[in-house]
Amino acid sequence: MWGILDTELYKMLSDSSNECSTDAELRKAYREFVETLIVYLDTESDNIKRIRMLNTIQVEFETIKSLELSYGAKKDVLKIVYSEKVLSLTDKEQELIYRQMQYPKYFIQIDTDWKSPFYLNPDIVNSTDVMEVVSGFFNTKNAIYRIDHKEVFFSEFAHTFEQLFNIDFGDVYKKEISVIRRKPDKKTEFLNRLKETVFQKSRAEGYL
Repeated sequence: MWGILDTELYKMLSDSSNECSTDAELRKAYREFVETLIVYLDTESDNIKRIRMLNTIQVEFETIKSLELSYGAKKDVLKIVYSEKVLSLTDKEQELIYRQMQYPKYFIQIDTDWKSPFYLNPDIVNSTDVMEVVSGFFNTKNAIYRIDHKEVFFSEFAHTFEQLFNIDFGDVYKKEISVIRRKPDKKTEFLNRLKETVFQKSRAEGYL
């Protein structure tokens, strides 16, 4: 149950010695927290467990908020703001679960059972290589949109590639970090290989 609280946002807000987190840092951590929570709620089918998780989160963040308010003039306003955002989000998610329990027929989802026919040759391409492509796509401004115009989450986008190639990134955030922290000559190693194959094809067809 505590796994979902093992996020950067909770660590930043619950650490009493952490008083210098910027709004940008908290915004990024909040986004990761929301993605983690939504994935949990979407994959956990037991409503009792889902509600208990939301209750636990509310207790923890309500405590953080109360402690900050008790500090008076020394309180960290950003901690209060982001605690409020979490509390508001979990309230809305609880309401959605209650409505799902009350009106289940309106929440029926049809599984497509779609299975990609594609697999990667591990001797040529691995999941880290694919993450180069995922990271490049996702971090290109305005490159990706959802059909329903909702916000595109990194974990959701990465999961699409997992389905397409029947691979498992594990922790998608750690996988991306393993890519962007590589040495400069290794950072886009696979993308460079893709670029070279295009040039090879162009040369073979007589366009170069």
